[in-house]
Amino acid sequence: MRTVREATDSDRDLLVRLFISEIEDDIDLAKNFASDLLRFRTILCLDEGNVIGTVSWDIRGGLDDGVIELIGLGVNPEYRRQGIAKKLVQTLIHDASVHYSSRNHKLRVIYLFMEKENEGGRAFYRSIGFKEMADVPDLYPHDDAAIWTLHL
Repeated sequence: MRTVREATDSDRDLLVRLFISEIEDDIDLAKNFASDLLRFRTILCLDEGNVIGTVSWDIRGGLDDGVIELIGLGVNPEYRRQGIAKKLVQTLIHDASVHYSSRNHKLRVIYLFMEKENEGGRAFYRSIGFKEMADVPDLYPHDDAAIWTLHL
């Protein structure tokens, strides 16, 4: 059974194992990866206790600005094209909206940076309502970046 929930510090070992199994067999990098995800607000999608997708976000500016950055989104290749990324983004929007409204503010804008040549990412974000706004030359070591926004 699949569940979607916020990551907590008790998920650290789970995130380390995710990095080692899907990205690189390097324990130090894996620990840094887990720490990064737990430093931000991260939502996990789990299938039978295994992480199959993550999305991370954080507040930018003051609460009255109503702006967050979508920092990272990833789904295990075996689970792609099953609506998991969309569900993670929908959960992010819900959780961030609740966070803002509980403080008497409104979530207004979500933005993200993405490698300019990431055609799959471009198609995905466009399909869920994001708009490509600007290019940032040389932001990544091997590619330019594009800034995408979603106005709520």
